[in-house]
Amino acid sequence: MAVVAQSLVKGTTLTGDSSSVYTAGAGTTVVSGAVVANPTGAAVSLTVSIQRSGGSALEIIPARAIAAGGTDLVPELARVLTAGDVIIASGNGLNLVVDGYMLS
Repeated sequence: MAVVAQSLVKGTTLTGDSSSVYTAGAGTTVVSGAVVANPTGAAVSLTVSIQRSGGSALEIIPARAIAAGGTDLVPELARVLTAGDVIIASGNGLNLVVDGYMLS
């Protein structure tokens, strides 16, 4: 079995609408860490959901306020994902980076 470190989300700016930021490919993906940063001048609400392949989305972060100029390590994203699982997020103007490992 090969274990390969990956930038799962190399860096994306979220919008106010929930949208897919990562879809797991074949094999198993382990999310090892994530950070969200707020470069705006006001607090912004972060919402994150996981949608398991073939299932419905489940909010794991319903609405967390990220302070202006602040960051959060988002420990709730430390998950094991299988093929087709999706990370969905929103937070108008927030920057998100997610790292992990792919097992094959």
